[in-house]
Amino acid sequence: MRYRLAKMADLPTCRELLNPGFRTTASVRRNVLGVWEKLIANNAMNMTVIEDLTRPHPDCIEAFGSSFFATEDFITEFCAAPKPYLAAIIYERILTGRSPLLSAPQIISENSSRGLHLVVPHFGLRNPDLSNERTLRALQAASSAFYFFHAGYRINSILNEVYGGQHARYMEAGGFRLLSNFEDRLTPEIVGVPAKHQPYLFMLKKDWIAPAAVNPLWFLFHALPPQMHFSPAEQRVLVHALFNEPDVEIAENLSVSLDAVKKAWRNIYNRVALAAPYLIENTERLSSTGRGSEKRRYLLEYLRTHPEELRPFSKSAQGSR
Repeated sequence: MRYRLAKMADLPTCRELLNPGFRTTASVRRNVLGVWEKLIANNAMNMTVIEDLTRPHPDCIEAFGSSFFATEDFITEFCAAPKPYLAAIIYERILTGRSPLLSAPQIISENSSRGLHLVVPHFGLRNPDLSNERTLRALQAASSAFYFFHAGYRINSILNEVYGGQHARYMEAGGFRLLSNFEDRLTPEIVGVPAKHQPYLFMLKKDWIAPAAVNPLWFLFHALPPQMHFSPAEQRVLVHALFNEPDVEIAENLSVSLDAVKKAWRNIYNRVALAAPYLIENTERLSSTGRGSEKRRYLLEYLRTHPEELRPFSKSAQGSR
């Protein structure tokens, strides 16, 4: 199993993998693909797929996960009186022009100041039985993917809804706290819902994790400011490069020219030379044939343990802290 960023062609399969417990209106179901496409295109949502490379596409997709950042006002309002089917509520607001999600510029601002509130609207599995061996392998890859795509952000809280007791126990084992199982809120949406599809709302806050606790998620809440200050376009190139994609494939996946990718690399190395020259100075002694690949390898190895360099951040905000 491996994880990667979802492509537009993956989205219909991701919709098929929505958890059977997720309920929404006919309007949302008709428009959910369009909502996803717009959010991904605007860099307002992350979507990841877990795939089995021994199978052809799209059957190779074993699971998918999505996430986005919501406004603090929405999180405060929603958690004060939780309702079932969080994702459906957010999609309805988006479709009626009242989106509670942060735009790309707002993410930069909030990540550089008071921090972000992460919402995980979906984690869909081809087989939702957590005792299944293939599902467990998909979960393992999904955990790595979640860390890869979210570490380095200044996260204040994570809000996640799951369905069924088996998935609820999985969340509790990961340190999340149950906000509501909605048993005291017998709204029409959940009357008659089978136990295996019952919604459970979980949350994890930065303040709830003890300093240096033995919990991988602790590191999601304690990001350092970046040093390189790569541009958003440069960060996107670097994220794809971390998946070992050659420049031609990076250009294709980002819908830009190969020249644009090569220019991004030149700018990336210029920033590194100013902020952390030790990362690449040793490669200058190599022959011209090996220098470029070694520079890239050294830099990518560094970025794997410094994910804050891949996240949007305002340099002026850092200077004022």
